[in-house]
Amino acid sequence: MIVNDQAVKQRILSALSDEYSLQILTATTQHTLSALELSRNCEIPVTSLYRRLDALIDAGLIAVAKYGRTPDGKWYELYRSLLSRVDVSFNDGDLRMNVEVNNDLSDRFTRMWTSVPPI
Repeated sequence: MIVNDQAVKQRILSALSDEYSLQILTATTQHTLSALELSRNCEIPVTSLYRRLDALIDAGLIAVAKYGRTPDGKWYELYRSLLSRVDVSFNDGDLRMNVEVNNDLSDRFTRMWTSVPPI
């Protein structure tokens, strides 16, 4: 999918330029992971992780793929990246971006991005 909306391009570039956000997106491309698993695996402090998850969800780059309950009754969410590949090119002042969506969540991704209001 070619991304034409400037605000969407900016969200993607911001996420890719942030060390923690990039680690989260990378870790959740192939597998759904909980926040605690992400925190442990990526060595991201829990408070920073939740801030990044909120920003990535708001930007439409990651989604909650599953909700569940632990045996002791606590709720948890499993996160999955909506991106599988991003190609960026810059030519004569024109920033072009092509995004391949994560096949497992492509329908949800499309709905989220088409509902983003223009700025």
